[in-house]
Amino acid sequence: MKKWLFVFAVMILGTLVSNAAGIDGKWKATMEGPDGKMELTFNFKVDGNVLTGIVSTPMGEMPISNGKINGNEFSFDIDMGGNAMPHKCTIEGDTIKMKMMGGPDGGGGPGEMVLKRVAE
Repeated sequence: MKKWLFVFAVMILGTLVSNAAGIDGKWKATMEGPDGKMELTFNFKVDGNVLTGIVSTPMGEMPISNGKINGNEFSFDIDMGGNAMPHKCTIEGDTIKMKMMGGPDGGGGPGEMVLKRVAE
């Protein structure tokens, strides 16, 4: 019985680690802005269950903070003019579904976005 429990625990841990490692790298999305469509590039870095990185936009780069990974779900904040904008995401293969939660008052943000992995 203990042997099967150990095997099950190793399988679960392997799944969590492989999903976290899958987030690492460069991802792109397009969103509608005030001046039309703009491309965003997310460069994610994973260390265990901690996520860091940078978001590149036509207006400059913004660091990712408070990044947390839990299996195929992860979350992080981006500083938008002194206000943290939370993001919640789910990864499935080479696609990330991202939901922007808005600013501290719950407003702002374009809602949902789909990111695609960039082949390097």
